[in-house]
Amino acid sequence: MGYGIKEVKGNAEGMVLKKLSINGNVCGSYAEISIHQDYENKGEKDIEGIYMFPIPQTALISNFEVEIGGRTLKTIVEEKEKAIKIYENAKTRGDNAFLLEEFKPRLFKISIGRIISGETVKIKLSYIDDLQYKDNTYKLVIPSIFEPRQPEEGTTINNLKQSILKKFINDDSEQRDFEFKTNILVESLCPLEFESPYNKLKVEREGDTVARINVLDEYESIDKDFVLIMKEQNPLEADGMIYEYKEGEQERGLVYIRMVPELEDFEEEKNESYVFLIDISETMKGNKIEQAKNALQLCIRNLSEEDTFDIVAMGDSLKYFWDEGMAQFNADTLRKASRWIDSLETESDADIFSGIKHSIENEGGHNTILIFTDDQVEEEEEILNYVRVNIGDNRIFTFGIDSATNNYFLNKLAHESYGKAEFTNKGERIEDVVLRQFNRIQNPEVEDMKIDWGTLKVESTYPRTIDYMYDREPFSIFADVLGDVSGEITIRGMIGNKEYVKKVNLDNFNTEENTSLLKKVWVRKRIKSIEQSMRTQRGEVKESMRRKVIELSKDTGLISPETTFIFLELRNEPVLGIELRNIIPIKVEESTLADKADLEEFQENDQVGFQFKSNNEYIKESDRKHLDDNIYLDRIYPREKLLRIIAKNQLADGAFVDYEDYSIEDKIETTAMVLLAFSIGNDDIDIYFNQLNKSMEFIYTNCIEPNSKLESRIAKMTILALNGAIEKRILKVKNLEKAHKTVSNLYKILTEREDTEEILNNLTDYSFKKSVISLFKVSEDGKSITEKIVISVENNSIFSMAKLAVLKGLKTL
Repeated sequence: MGYGIKEVKGNAEGMVLKKLSINGNVCGSYAEISIHQDYENKGEKDIEGIYMFPIPQTALISNFEVEIGGRTLKTIVEEKEKAIKIYENAKTRGDNAFLLEEFKPRLFKISIGRIISGETVKIKLSYIDDLQYKDNTYKLVIPSIFEPRQPEEGTTINNLKQSILKKFINDDSEQRDFEFKTNILVESLCPLEFESPYNKLKVEREGDTVARINVLDEYESIDKDFVLIMKEQNPLEADGMIYEYKEGEQERGLVYIRMVPELEDFEEEKNESYVFLIDISETMKGNKIEQAKNALQLCIRNLSEEDTFDIVAMGDSLKYFWDEGMAQFNADTLRKASRWIDSLETESDADIFSGIKHSIENEGGHNTILIFTDDQVEEEEEILNYVRVNIGDNRIFTFGIDSATNNYFLNKLAHESYGKAEFTNKGERIEDVVLRQFNRIQNPEVEDMKIDWGTLKVESTYPRTIDYMYDREPFSIFADVLGDVSGEITIRGMIGNKEYVKKVNLDNFNTEENTSLLKKVWVRKRIKSIEQSMRTQRGEVKESMRRKVIELSKDTGLISPETTFIFLELRNEPVLGIELRNIIPIKVEESTLADKADLEEFQENDQVGFQFKSNNEYIKESDRKHLDDNIYLDRIYPREKLLRIIAKNQLADGAFVDYEDYSIEDKIETTAMVLLAFSIGNDDIDIYFNQLNKSMEFIYTNCIEPNSKLESRIAKMTILALNGAIEKRILKVKNLEKAHKTVSNLYKILTEREDTEEILNNLTDYSFKKSVISLFKVSEDGKSITEKIVISVENNSIFSMAKLAVLKGLKTL
């Protein structure tokens, strides 16, 4: 997607981009990006323009400004209810009004009115982004300035670039009258290595932790997203920055601490018991029940042998998977549970109270109870009182499906039982939310946390209280400090019965200058924290929290669920010699058009100057005859979908295979291909962490024997899979050693065999990518992979699906 002005009326070729500058500040894991664009209407006719712009999924708009016809329009934040009244009153009076609309997820458009021939429009857009962090690496993505066009037959790359530049930058002139600048300041916690897949970078370092990044190849790559990869060198478990500033004559400081807890040493081998309660009422019918069933399939595959579990379907009456207490997790109960889950169908109602009572009274105690529901509960106070009295040593984790869920009740229910509530919104996959929380439940977590700030005079902190820190999950702590910032702080908590202590020496932190961005990030997180707390409150307490959100939002210019934008118009009056100010209302749509229309329904004349193309993976069956079989599979199976289907077909011992009665060698081959599929690519696969470690343990158990009869071809695939998993950092510390031992053993086996010289040379001389490619059939000229992939019944085509996922992942390397 990209930024651009859509011409509603007028010359479609008229709008020309004359200037573009991208400025950014990166502080630790946060960024503020500002994009300035100057357009000129070079057509002979006036244009009615709409500006369209995307922002990243994790971003929040912080400023939008338009200069046109001697007027400057700047966004300011107002309470949502008040803004709606301003808009309605302006519409009644016949005043000018604007419409800011999110017409696809994270893609906005706003009408900017008439653009007369020869007139220039200046647009400034800023947003704050929470950067992706994975494997000690931050990833900054700035959406492209326009969508790349597909070349016509016979078009060379140079001709294509020229046509793009003429169309969007300099109209029909051969001279490139276009100004392009970039400037990104990076302040990091530790030294970084920088790279970009599409751009040449100029990196100017100012010490170990400050760098200025510029793009060298000017506008040659503005048809692609700008991607900046920042890899940390030797990061610490606890690190941070200090931002010093003055408030009047008073010295102040903002302390930012980034924690990435390493808790595996606290992990204990113990058996756990789980009860899964799934709502099968009529309101769950369709996609919700299917995703909830998928989430259950994935959850039970995260269990370990000796764990016990039961599943209760809450319909008109309760339906039990296991009639006699709890089932022990093994291959047989997994097989039966999978079939039982698949057979579930919706009923008219859900008896949630009975389901909670059964899980507490009849399942033996000391259970982790997970509830999946989208239902509104009438007897909520009765249930909450029952749980307070009877919860014992059980814990309840609730999962609210879509925005209609009773957030207050599910939050309170989890709170009363020492658990946690999670909610999925439209567009979020239920499986992802459930698995992420289930992984947290199964792995060590720090609870009952307290911070001793030492000699610091701390006025306020975010978060005010810390409930949990999770293994390997980045966690931020902020403190606003009066006076000098120095000394040592101590973070304490409990992991089970063991104490967690982390001492942080502030004197080792870097002192930076970009206080403004960190203050905005702090406020954004405070707003989110208050909004979450509001879910468990009602009446005056909730209203007080809502007013605080509005106050913070208006003070910093960051919109929240309680606020929205309106325009402040600034216009110079030449006769009076003064600046006139006026409020111009913006109507912000509550819902998007994304639910009403598919991307492919937008016609060519509905597209913006910088084109948007459909990425829709759905193909009508009637169109299949026009496609090659491999192309068809590639379209209907996005990589994310492939990984999800594969994961929900894991066996109890951690293996993957097309049919359970296949040989051990077949299981090793398929499991290795699956592990390779998850190891390749840029996907966030943390939710599959436990399952992938089970797979690695299966491979270790069956490949460590010195006299293994494993076929050489499969041994090579297994070595590549394990090396990929090691490089991807998806293995627990205890399994890293097992992986290295297995790789060494397989190398030893191969060196002792005849006719393995080519395989060994391949593994040692080729790059990882080239070695993986060698697992597939390659064309005679060596320029393409000619592998034929057939997927029939999904759960019996795991090997083929893993191969397809590997091929899709190779495209990103």
